Amino acid sequence: MRIYLFIQVVFCIMVTSLYGQSSFVYQGKVVNESGESLIGAQLTFLVANKVLGISDINGEFYVETEEPILRVKQMGYQDRTITSEDTLVVMREASSMLNTVVVSENKRSSELKKATVSLEIIHPNFIVNTAPTNLEESIGRINGVQVVDNQPTIRSGSGWSYGAGSRVQVLVDGVPMLSGDAGQPLWTFVPTEGIQGVEIIKGASSVIYGSSALNGVINIKTKNPSDKPFTQVTTSTGFYDLPKRRSLRYQGRTRNTVSNITAYHTGTYQGFGLKLGLNALRDESYKMSDYDNRLRGTLGLRKTVSKYNLIYGLNTTYQQGTSGSFLLWESYDLGYTALDSGGTDNQVNRLSIDPYIKWSTGKFKHTLNTRYLRINNDVDNGDPTIDQSNSSNLVYAEYQSSFSLPKNEFNATGGVVAINTETNSPLYSGTQRATNYAAYLQLEKGWNRLTVSGGARYEQFILNDRVEGNPVYRAGLNYTAAEYTFIRSSYGQGYRFPSIAESFITTTVGPVSVYPNENLQSETGTNLEIGVKQGFKVGKVQMLADVAVFRMTFENMMEFTFGQWGAIAPPLFGLGFKTLNTGATRVSGTEINLSFQQKSKNIEMQGFVGYTYANPTAINPNAVIGIDNNNNQQTYLNTSSDTTGYVLKYRPQHMAKADVMITYKKWTLGLGAAYQSRVQNIDVAFVSFPIGLFIPGIQTSIDEKLTAYTLVNARIGYVFTNRWKTNMIVSNLANTEYAIRPADLGAPRSVRLQVTYTLDK
Repeated sequence: MRIYLFIQVVFCIMVTSLYGQSSFVYQGKVVNESGESLIGAQLTFLVANKVLGISDINGEFYVETEEPILRVKQMGYQDRTITSEDTLVVMREASSMLNTVVVSENKRSSELKKATVSLEIIHPNFIVNTAPTNLEESIGRINGVQVVDNQPTIRSGSGWSYGAGSRVQVLVDGVPMLSGDAGQPLWTFVPTEGIQGVEIIKGASSVIYGSSALNGVINIKTKNPSDKPFTQVTTSTGFYDLPKRRSLRYQGRTRNTVSNITAYHTGTYQGFGLKLGLNALRDESYKMSDYDNRLRGTLGLRKTVSKYNLIYGLNTTYQQGTSGSFLLWESYDLGYTALDSGGTDNQVNRLSIDPYIKWSTGKFKHTLNTRYLRINNDVDNGDPTIDQSNSSNLVYAEYQSSFSLPKNEFNATGGVVAINTETNSPLYSGTQRATNYAAYLQLEKGWNRLTVSGGARYEQFILNDRVEGNPVYRAGLNYTAAEYTFIRSSYGQGYRFPSIAESFITTTVGPVSVYPNENLQSETGTNLEIGVKQGFKVGKVQMLADVAVFRMTFENMMEFTFGQWGAIAPPLFGLGFKTLNTGATRVSGTEINLSFQQKSKNIEMQGFVGYTYANPTAINPNAVIGIDNNNNQQTYLNTSSDTTGYVLKYRPQHMAKADVMITYKKWTLGLGAAYQSRVQNIDVAFVSFPIGLFIPGIQTSIDEKLTAYTLVNARIGYVFTNRWKTNMIVSNLANTEYAIRPADLGAPRSVRLQVTYTLDK
């Protein structure tokens, strides 16, 4: 009996040792270094890749296992090991630039190295330290990107359109930030005080982003509300220096000033995430009749319901202000003086209300973004007989669903979109309505080293009684040739429907008329690209090189064309602007970029250098693009000032840009430079009779100022305490005189002093 009991005890001990190992409970929350919750952080074994669990929509996790140590993984962050005693897991951003997380290509999170298209990242530190009054200032410092009269262009894909019809889609948190009537980016409406980062896609992206994404996409990401209170106030003041040429000093020896203040607060209160933003600007400008005074406020609310894997919230922005616009100069010697001392004054009111909801069901993630945008412009051009005031209402809604199988490296993203815009103004000949309906689907599959993606979209456009539809397709692949070598190739189609403004506008800007074109056809295009991304180290400096060869082709390209479109009468004999379909065009070229960063105990460095060569040409230069008021046929050849090589108008062929920022202890130094080759071709009307008589000096500016130029910018900052820091920014350091379009000169040297106060509890 005793022997039997002894055997039983031994057997129980053996069973316990084999099957009754201790169980560990892991329960807590995964956050980044800023305290923001990380959704979907994977909890895995230390020595295996078996997934034990995933954090919920609030970043919280619960795992019960016999493993004493787990590894936490999250895209874009360094892996961490934890024990059951760790309840708050703080993840640090990945040190490699290749592991940077982007969302623009597929509207979902993925790593930069896996991208099949050319994609640029603007770090928020770059935006903060350049102290822009408008985000377009920072955007324009990126290689391959220009912003002319508020209109962005990528790789010379667009010329000069003066505020109507953008070929680059601009979004804030995935929601379009283009006006409904003119299709122009609302740069001053973007809450710069809460920007998390900016992603730029170079090339046609209409499959995911629809009309206006013909030349690329600029996606601006704002910060989510933080769990702990954070407050930051930044103020800057400065002046525009006197131009070198005395004749340009229309204001005498007075230096016009610019002052700006932004405030940002975020935190969580009674379960609701809150963010508040405020911006006030007073800019006297450097040109006569040109100024900008505005006040903008932003409110964001966000609620997380972990039980249902649900997030819902609301963002709203209101802006009011007055501004004056400058179109053409009086003469070359009076380059900062408006033609006939005329300009247009505009009192603007803008309101956006953006409710959204996000939720997860199994392997599906769902998002519903909506927007109501109201814009009212009270315009005074000095002529009481002409009413240019206008208003527009835009309603936007997009539902998106994504499906992911991580083990199979498969992802699917699809959605439906509806946009409606209505205007009522004499500016647009009464009431006009534009409606867009779209559906899209994109698939992505990975096999070890190879990733392949493809997608399609169909969009229907209704402009009053006119109805048309466009299907577009894209495909791309990314191949990992070596540990830090990634080869990509992509094909993408794009399109752009004519805006209400391009089709119906009838107005004047000073003495210059703008004419409608109700017969405008939609433009379409394709983008082909092959690129290589290579990561490497030089000492302690991480570097990422990117080389791309591209070709963009466009059909029915819409271009702002200067000519005699009206009756011959003073002051400019019917001369003015009109949007025309200019036929088939091609832009081919090469782009080289090198990004670098270094982080050590006392020194941090980051920057980039890049070069873009683009050859924009007319394929059918003899094609008739319009009929002027004298019944003369207009072609590329007879509307261009220089037809050598059939180069398109208002486009440089060479661009190079660089920027470096070094932080040493409490000091930050920054230096940037931008080079642009001469603009070879413009509208011939600018240099012929009678424009040459009434706006003298354009030919001189082409010979002397539309030549190649280089601008240098510098900045220096110092951190006094954890709460106080200052920054001085000097733009156009050498006070270079330059022009990027006819009858207008760029800004002289400007100096600004920025002071920032931060309260972080």
